Amino acid sequence: MVSSSKLKIYGVVLGIFVLGAGAGGAAGYAVASKRIAEVLGDERPEAHEERRFEALAKELDLTREQRKQVRSIMQRHREENRQATRAVFEKCGTELQDLRSRVDTEIRSVLSEAQQKRFAELMEKRGKRFPLGVPPRFRKGEGHRD
Repeated sequence: MVSSSKLKIYGVVLGIFVLGAGAGGAAGYAVASKRIAEVLGDERPEAHEERRFEALAKELDLTREQRKQVRSIMQRHREENRQATRAVFEKCGTELQDLRSRVDTEIRSVLSEAQQKRFAELMEKRGKRFPLGVPPRFRKGEGHRD
């Protein structure tokens, strides 16, 4: 039989492991959300396009005339590119939400009534955070702010 002190040690080690896993997951989520927000941020929507243009100009050693032509092409297709990006994120976001819903339903089925209540609170908190699949500016009904 395992002694009481060994059980306490195992409990502490398990607790540390669980806390570490939770902290690591939360940190990963925060970093991913921040990176997505930076890439898709509203502050200056053409910033990504500008970085892409500068990288192309440098890597391809574009002449002044080529730079003007490439910039014009990118500007001409800017809105089309934004719409396509929005569509991709809406589709992925919907699939992600559907998956989360199915997983949450399965998890609820194994929880006690008290655990289900706490789970609901946790899921409400999760819903208030930035969802990875659908950044706010790409949610249905919310267009790009210029």
